[in-house]
Amino acid sequence: MIAEFTVKNYRSFKEKQTFSLLATKSKELLETNTFKIDEKHRFLKSAVIYGANASGKSNFFHALVFFMNFSVWSGPHKQAGDNIDVDHFFFSKQTETGPSSFELVFFINNNEGKSVRYRYGFSVTDEEVITEYLFALYNVKETNLFKREKQNIVTTSHFREGSKIKSVVRPNCSFLSVCAQNNGEIATCIVQYFRQLRITSGEIDFDNSTRKMLRDSEGYAIEQIRNFLHFTDIQIRSLTVMREHHDINELLPGLPDSVKANPKLKQIESVGVFYGHDYYDNEKNIGIYPIHESQESRGTQKVFDYVAPVMFALKNGTPLFIDEFDTHLHPLILESIIGLFNSPYKNKKNAQLIISCHAVNIMTNKNFRRDQIWFCEKDQYGATDLYSLVEYDEPVRNDAAFGKNYLQGKYGAVPFINEIALQFKDTDNGT
Repeated sequence: MIAEFTVKNYRSFKEKQTFSLLATKSKELLETNTFKIDEKHRFLKSAVIYGANASGKSNFFHALVFFMNFSVWSGPHKQAGDNIDVDHFFFSKQTETGPSSFELVFFINNNEGKSVRYRYGFSVTDEEVITEYLFALYNVKETNLFKREKQNIVTTSHFREGSKIKSVVRPNCSFLSVCAQNNGEIATCIVQYFRQLRITSGEIDFDNSTRKMLRDSEGYAIEQIRNFLHFTDIQIRSLTVMREHHDINELLPGLPDSVKANPKLKQIESVGVFYGHDYYDNEKNIGIYPIHESQESRGTQKVFDYVAPVMFALKNGTPLFIDEFDTHLHPLILESIIGLFNSPYKNKKNAQLIISCHAVNIMTNKNFRRDQIWFCEKDQYGATDLYSLVEYDEPVRNDAAFGKNYLQGKYGAVPFINEIALQFKDTDNGT
């Protein structure tokens, strides 16, 4: 599970900003919206991020994507001399060359089933890794596994798997990914956990994860999709999957012969989905009428997209991050999906859901504790400040009307529409 994520000098994040899923000592919604892994650590099952347009909400998710990609894939994929392609803070000359810094605090089970706290982070420029480190908390005191300053990597006796491969790590790659590539036990465990994290967006019109679930296990997937659609009150009578195989030479005739010769690319399979609806003769139901997925509502398509990532997270107890969660969805559907993660009965493995949205009507003390509600707000220099409702300067009562107060500007992170002065030329008066 995720405890904290910290970012600095990335896109709209100039100064160090930390997002936390550690629960405060508040007793509100304790049994539903939080969970404990031991006597010291209580976590939040869900969190929501609000803010005006262009306040930095999506940049938070971009930061997570960059962190995960660099941690996991830089070793296997980057060649010597490749740029790291990190986006430093946009709006300051002092930050344009970096470094950008990222850190994740998380808990995963070791081989004995004991939950271990890890703290992994790095800072990078466009060309090289400046620092990288990994710490673990096995008992009381945090243990150093490795530290890196540019190409000077120091491993300890607690991370012997990295001692023999320090010399082969390229400046533009994470040491963690190289250790995992060489089957290091701890690094492999961490990288596998990172790969299970799902980060998506409601703005994506075509998410392939549910479609992949259909390809891999059609019968099981159809049942899961139907159940999920019914759960969100989308009345579909049946689902039919149509598989088509296409010759790559016909689809892309201009490909080089070397690519065409690859046997894995000769046939491309596409999966089409038809939704069955009740068909009537006057008031008599006489059968099912199939509609191609492209003719379904955007809301139905979006619920379909969310089936695989939501079910994967609940089944495996892994975090799910969704930017622009409310795109095309009714507020009651948003509440129902959030409720799945907050439910101790549906979310038995303590998966975590982290979303951003503009749906203020779900910002209630029925759905969220105060430490679950976060805001992004930009200052006059274009830098994003990330803070939760419990961090607000003036104490917020747990029975306050969160949504109403937010729209009134009491918590910040709203657009100041009344301060926007649009100058129109009055053509009639010539002014």
